[in-house]
Amino acid sequence: MTPPGFFVLELRRLLAALFAAGTLWLATQDWKLALVALVLVLAICWGWQLARVYRWFADPEQMPPISNSGLGGVLRDVYALRSRDTVAAKTPARSQSYLTDSLASMRDAALIINSDGRLVWCNDAAEYLLDITLEEEEGKPFSDVAPGKSLKRYMREENFQKPLRIKPGPDPEYCLQLEFSRFGANDRLVFIKDVTEQDKLERMRRDFVGNVSHELRTPLTVIKGYIETLQSLMPESDERLIKSLGSMDIQTARMESLISDLLWLSRIESVEGVRKDDQLDLVDLLTHLCDEMRAAWPGRKIELVTSSNLCVLGNAAELRSAISNLIVNALKYSEAPVSVKWSDTVVGPELLVEDQGPGIDPKHIPRLTERFYRVDKSRSQATGGTGLGLAIVKHVAVSHDAKLFIDSELGKGSTFRLVFPNDRAVSCEVCSTESRRADVGQ
Repeated sequence: MTPPGFFVLELRRLLAALFAAGTLWLATQDWKLALVALVLVLAICWGWQLARVYRWFADPEQMPPISNSGLGGVLRDVYALRSRDTVAAKTPARSQSYLTDSLASMRDAALIINSDGRLVWCNDAAEYLLDITLEEEEGKPFSDVAPGKSLKRYMREENFQKPLRIKPGPDPEYCLQLEFSRFGANDRLVFIKDVTEQDKLERMRRDFVGNVSHELRTPLTVIKGYIETLQSLMPESDERLIKSLGSMDIQTARMESLISDLLWLSRIESVEGVRKDDQLDLVDLLTHLCDEMRAAWPGRKIELVTSSNLCVLGNAAELRSAISNLIVNALKYSEAPVSVKWSDTVVGPELLVEDQGPGIDPKHIPRLTERFYRVDKSRSQATGGTGLGLAIVKHVAVSHDAKLFIDSELGKGSTFRLVFPNDRAVSCEVCSTESRRADVGQ
C-alpha cells in the first residue's frame, strides 16, 4: 500500500502548479495559456523524478535518489531487498570458490560435477590421473570424460555408499577408485585415487588361491583313490590299519571340501563387481533346497515359511550357495528344528535362518565372516567345517547389495538374516526358472 505521505506531497505540487497557472490566467486573461503552463509545470516536475528513478534502476548499487517522499521509502525497501538477495547469491559462489581454491592445493585428485552430471571443475591431480585438460572437458558429461558402462550405471542409480573402481584407459591394469559425495544444491564432489597396485595385488591373491586350489585337486584325487583301494583290499581283522585308513579318508574328504570352497570363493570374488540381474524365484529356490537338505539329513526337521511373493535380481548359483551354507551351519550346530523364513520388510525382502543351538558369544560375531575364523576349533573339526561358509555368504551378500545380520545369544541359538534392498526385489508374475537349474559349480 502506498504511504499517505506520498499523496500529501503530490497534492502540494499539484496545488502549487494550479496556483501558478491561476496567477498567469489573472495576468493575461488567457485560459488556454494557463492550462498549457499547468501541464508543462507538472510534466517537468514528474518527468524529473522519473528520470532520477530510471537512472537509479540502471545502477541500483547506489542509494535511491528520492528520500523526501513516500515513494522514496518504497525505493529504499526495494534497495534493501535487492541487497539482501545479492548477498545471498554471492555466498554460495564464495563458498564454491573457497572450496575449489582449497582443493586445487591438494595432492589428492578431486573434481566437481553438477546436478546434470557434467564436469564443472577439477584440480591438476585429477587432470593427470584422467589424462584430460579442464579447458577441453569442462561442461561435458563426466561419464564421457571417464567412459565406462559401470560409471554410467553408478551415476544413474546415485547409490554412492560404496566407492566405484573403473579402468578408463587402454591399459587393462590401470585402475582408478572414485568416491562421490554430495555438496551444495545438488552438486557432486568426487575424489579419485590410483589403486592400480592394490587392484593388482588383490587379483594376484585371488589367482594364487584359485591356481593352488586347482593344482591340489589332482594329487588329492589320486591319494583318495589309493586310500579307497587299500580299504577295499584290507582284511577286516587288521582293525588298527582300517582305523588309520578311515581317518585318512575323512581328512582327504575335508581337504576336498576345503579346496571346493576356496575355488568357489575365488570365483565369487572374481565377478564381484559384475551386475547380476537374473530374476530368481526365492520361494522355488528355498523349496528345492529344503527338500535336498531333508534328504541329506533324514533325521532333522527343517521348517520353511514363505510369506513373500517377491523375486530377487541376482545370480542363482551364488544365492543357492549362500543359503545352503546358512542352512547347513544351522543343522551342524543344533539338534533342534531349523527354521527358514522368506518375508517382506520395510527395507526389502528378508531371508531368515534360525537355529536353537548353543549360541555364539557376542565378542565373536564381528569376526564370524572372516576366512577360517572358528569360535570353537574342536567343535568345528568335529562337524567337518572348512571355516569358509560364512565368508562365502558375506561375499554373495555384498555382490547382491544385501546386508548380513547375525543375532545370537549363548544357550538360546542364533539367527542369520540376509536382507535385500527394495531395488533388487521384483514381482514374480513372470519369473525365470533359473533358480531350478542353478549349478553351483563346486
